[in-house]
Amino acid sequence: MNPFSKIAKKESPKTKKATTVTATVSDEVKTLIDKFVSNKAEIALKVSENKEYESRIIDEAYEQQRLMAVDSGEFAKSIDIEGNTSKVKYVTVDKFSVPQDEETLSEVKKLIGAQTYNAFFAVRRTITLKENITSDEKMLDKIAAACEKAGLPVEAIFDVTDRTFAVEGLDKKQFELPPEKLPEFRTLVKQTKASLR
Repeated sequence: MNPFSKIAKKESPKTKKATTVTATVSDEVKTLIDKFVSNKAEIALKVSENKEYESRIIDEAYEQQRLMAVDSGEFAKSIDIEGNTSKVKYVTVDKFSVPQDEETLSEVKKLIGAQTYNAFFAVRRTITLKENITSDEKMLDKIAAACEKAGLPVEAIFDVTDRTFAVEGLDKKQFELPPEKLPEFRTLVKQTKASLR
């Protein structure tokens, strides 16, 4: 028997042209549909629960990582964490989202001091042609000549952008900060989220 032989058409509330069809299926498939929908709801609940568990585990593991780095001088990017019957691996990445606005960078510098700031961050300059220059053939010729003679100042030709970025090893260096400054530092400079495996 064709399971779609008893199709009931319903008008969709969104548009009069689209229709929704309902198929008549076997009892076995109906049971599978019920299990599928139930599992989806349970999975959504488990995902939500796991996000909470993961957050609490990562917070505790981060504190252990900090204590190991500060107290013993040992820094580990990954730490095995044992539960009662199972274990997970806490893994960090040496990647940070450094704010680029001057106000926040000034806050970071004030928080950790200029010397530490200079040890934690570096600046990379990016130069791009201003839009009005790229369409001006005479100016492009001048740029070519300027490259040979170095006769024009860079700011007259290019938009100059300085980007601040975290130096390699900041995941370890951050623990050199006084513990009371670390939470605010981590609020201002976001490290790529640690993961559990």
